[in-house]
Amino acid sequence: MTYVITESCIRCKYTDCVEVCPVDCFYEGPNFLVINPEECIDCGLCETECPVNAIVADHDLPEDQKDFLQINTELAEKWKNHNINLKKDAPADADEWARIKSKRDQLDTRVIGEE
Repeated sequence: MTYVITESCIRCKYTDCVEVCPVDCFYEGPNFLVINPEECIDCGLCETECPVNAIVADHDLPEDQKDFLQINTELAEKWKNHNINLKKDAPADADEWARIKSKRDQLDTRVIGEE
């Protein structure tokens, strides 16, 4: 089992979850976080820290979010040099985006610092 970050995190990118992770398995992109499933130890500490309920155990993923396991896997590899383990300020408009449910089209998969 692993935990997966789902669509709810897109453009919110609250980082409350990263500080409680005992193995630092979170990686950061421009507007989304991912969990590396190869590093996650399934402790579940992060799940309750997420203010938008974006973190879900892989076996509890809703049908419309199941592809986020693959998205987390691929982006963790792509963002491997952008490990995050300290809380940062959320984007200024995070609270507005937290209310929006359908926002896959907003996912920015670029590596931070790439143009």
